[in-house]
Amino acid sequence: MFEIKDLAGLSEPLKRLIEVVAEGIGGVSRSLLTRKNADAKAYEIRAIAQAIADSQKLLGPVTYENGSILIEPSANTEQTMLPEATLDQRVISRMAYQEAKKQANIEQITQHAAEELRDEQKINSERPNSDWITRFFSIAEDITTDQMQLLWGKVLAGEVKRPGSYSLRALDLLKNITQQEAEIFVKVGQISFMSFASDKKAFVLDPDNGTYLKEHFGLSFTDFLQLREIDLLVANNLEFSLQPVEQDTQTIFTCGKTCLLINRPKSTPRKAITVIVFTEIGRQLLQLVERKPADPNYIKKFASFFSGVGVSIQSGLIVGWEGDIFKYINLQEVPAEAAE
Repeated sequence: MFEIKDLAGLSEPLKRLIEVVAEGIGGVSRSLLTRKNADAKAYEIRAIAQAIADSQKLLGPVTYENGSILIEPSANTEQTMLPEATLDQRVISRMAYQEAKKQANIEQITQHAAEELRDEQKINSERPNSDWITRFFSIAEDITTDQMQLLWGKVLAGEVKRPGSYSLRALDLLKNITQQEAEIFVKVGQISFMSFASDKKAFVLDPDNGTYLKEHFGLSFTDFLQLREIDLLVANNLEFSLQPVEQDTQTIFTCGKTCLLINRPKSTPRKAITVIVFTEIGRQLLQLVERKPADPNYIKKFASFFSGVGVSIQSGLIVGWEGDIFKYINLQEVPAEAAE
């Protein structure tokens, strides 16, 4: 376990992030965690340019233009032809360039993680597993696109805050997911409900075998099939039910930034709906999907399946999370006429 002492002025979450990165790659600059995005990009460019500069005889002059690093032919082409360098020199040049890119990738992801943790003050006493750290950085070094680096920064920050949030299998799946699959997953994730019962199921309402989801959210059977094929959704639709209650009971659901409180009096009968359920890996990766207020009509549609005599259903706007606990405002009754 890495313990780093010279971290005065940093919050506990950022200290933990430094320790995790140090364990994963052997060290991290403190300035990396306070560097703004523009500075971080400049640092990345300098790192790659320096590696190239070390091999000028092979590659020629290097310039930066419109967000791209350009390698220009030398005025004296004969002096920059590869045969002038030995095989060992060419190997060293290639390795230096590749390792600089990997380092830049890791540092950019770490910067995104630091931004995610910037306003956090508390940290779990548990630390991320060493095997997890090793696997994460072995993947992170090859993540090159800005969008995916941001995503992996969120994963690192999430694991620092709550170790065990993302399994090794989740990392492997995320490594191999395509851009199209990721976009579909985000669309489905933004209409997902989370049950706060003991099993914490995550699911999407599907009352009519896909018709409602196609008409209201543009999600087709093929979209859900793709997510099932990569193990983000279970293979078949399932039934989600609220069982008969022996005493007054409140059941809580969330959908993005919307919460739904279903208050059921004693002797309320069983109620069930058909849903598309996320796998455990899918549920983990839902943490990466931006939370937005849910479509009010979608909330009403969901609530209608649980309406009944004496049942009170309310929805509110979630304004903050701390672990599995959330704060909400603007609690309102779901209109009775919304029930079907």
